Amino acid sequence: MATSLAGKTAIVTGAGSGINLAFARLLLRKQCNVVVADLALRPEAKEVVAAHSSLSRSPARAVFQRTDVRDWAQLECMFSTATKEFGGADIVCPGAGVYEP
Repeated sequence: MATSLAGKTAIVTGAGSGINLAFARLLLRKQCNVVVADLALRPEAKEVVAAHSSLSRSPARAVFQRTDVRDWAQLECMFSTATKEFGGADIVCPGAGVYEP
């Protein structure tokens, strides 16, 4: 049995680019709101967030929250954003990578 994502909210870390951005796009197409949590947005991610802003007519919304997943306070802020914007989070995708040179 498939579960509907319509009306749900997901937090996707690392969604400012790459495979996690692709996952965020898929969630939005399934009418799932998305908190895009990353250090920054690549141009294509900025387009996705703008196309799903509160000003758009999209059935799902996306918001960007700058988040360094190594910082506990920023993670708390990420969850607070999900609560403030959407009433909480139903799905968490911890997709961000940590680069240590």
